[in-house]
Amino acid sequence: MNAVRRILLVFYSLLLLAAAGGLIALAWNQDRKLDLEAGDFNLEAFIEASNTAKWIVTGILAAVVLFGLLSLLIAVLRSSRAASAGTLRMRQADGGTVVVTAAAIESLLRDELEQLPEVRRVAPTVRVSSAGIVDTILDATIEPSASIAHATRVLGDGVAAVLKDQVGVTSVRRPLIHISYDELSARPVGAALRAYTPPPAPPQPEPPHEESPIAND
Repeated sequence: MNAVRRILLVFYSLLLLAAAGGLIALAWNQDRKLDLEAGDFNLEAFIEASNTAKWIVTGILAAVVLFGLLSLLIAVLRSSRAASAGTLRMRQADGGTVVVTAAAIESLLRDELEQLPEVRRVAPTVRVSSAGIVDTILDATIEPSASIAHATRVLGDGVAAVLKDQVGVTSVRRPLIHISYDELSARPVGAALRAYTPPPAPPQPEPPHEESPIAND
């Protein structure tokens, strides 16, 4: 979710919470009323109901408040896959322990994968569970001329090679790969604005051959 959508969702949630809270306050304070006045505009509102009706309205508005709170949490909290997390601990044959952070693995993956000819840039996200399982997410932008299927395959093989050969992970999961592929930029640079080549000129007719008269002796 981008920043604009988050801001709109926060504004919507706060507005929903304020409206529901105001209606609940009016329902349980029947001796008061809402009075808004701005120039020639005058708004007055009050609620008059029995106790049973007030409880029913309060229950409905409480569900609305709960929905607004959930919307606000969704807008405020960041996605769980947006950041790396975890530390990989590997025990060596000599009894030592090697600790590799998720950020270090991401740096290795980025350096290796961006050397592939099919890849323009890649943003890896690594999450390491407590059991030592490494999950990898790739946001990759590939070359316009590259095949998506081929690029996906080489990216997956590259992740496996880095995790096995450089990090030392024995059990490797296939990564989740998000491909950014602009079909418009896949066209050759000169395809859209190709210079106009005029057709070849038709051959010019040869001038008629004039025979010189033969002199008689």
